[in-house]
Amino acid sequence: MKKLLLLAIFTLLSSVCWADTIQDTVYSIERGENGEETFIRFMNGRVAFVDEKDIDGIQNLMGLEGQKIEVEVDDRLTIQSLITLPQDENFQEESSEDLINLNDTNKMVPTVIPNWSQALTIWRGMNRSYKSQTECTDRAHVWAYEEWKKHGLNSTKTFLFFTNTYIRAYRYNWWFHVSPSALISEYGNNVEHIFDRRYASMPLHIKTWTDIFIRSKRSCPSSTYRFYRNNRNGSEHCFVVRSDMFYRLPLHVRNLEDYGTVKTQFSTSEVNFSYRAFTRRL
Repeated sequence: MKKLLLLAIFTLLSSVCWADTIQDTVYSIERGENGEETFIRFMNGRVAFVDEKDIDGIQNLMGLEGQKIEVEVDDRLTIQSLITLPQDENFQEESSEDLINLNDTNKMVPTVIPNWSQALTIWRGMNRSYKSQTECTDRAHVWAYEEWKKHGLNSTKTFLFFTNTYIRAYRYNWWFHVSPSALISEYGNNVEHIFDRRYASMPLHIKTWTDIFIRSKRSCPSSTYRFYRNNRNGSEHCFVVRSDMFYRLPLHVRNLEDYGTVKTQFSTSEVNFSYRAFTRRL
């Protein structure tokens, strides 16, 4: 009986003391209105909520976009502490000489995998040496790069963006997820499949994949990043945005749409950055 009581107390204390640390650059501050909660969106996709009673804290957040910070959050993703950090110096946007040539064309033509058997061969060979705490952006970038190198596969990236409406409704801990995707010839049609080796056991149709993350099981309309950005506080729970395999972050997709910053090649600095974050062996 005494052992059971001690176990119960330990379990209770563990749940009370649970905390997680997020260290990344602030992508945006999503200010709540009419009783909605304010939360931070980080570049890596994580989300952290602000205690609405902390008015000073909310005001202090407004100048943090683009700043690297470290926050500790409780089990409800509410910020308990926050400090600012120096910006990373080990990763910068690629320069023109920092690119790996893909081909002489400016527009990537996605590969059509001719049959399910070949798709499974690619699937089974995908790198699974990633660390448990890797980000989806790094996994997706390493997988896309390696399958291009091994099989000449011109894959795409499929970004799943969770709206602010969904994040607040389910207190969801991510604002986007991304995975490589490819076309597979299926009964005479080229059908998009998601190659998410972390969360699936085979290549999946888009709706089957989004259902893994969307608790309401609503469909996610296909859109541009700009449309998602302008409608992230609307009634939808999610949007799907597609890009070529070279685009690592939502920031890159946004820069393409807003400023015409086109990526037609893999950046060695981005690939190396993702490998360092990805692999257990380094």
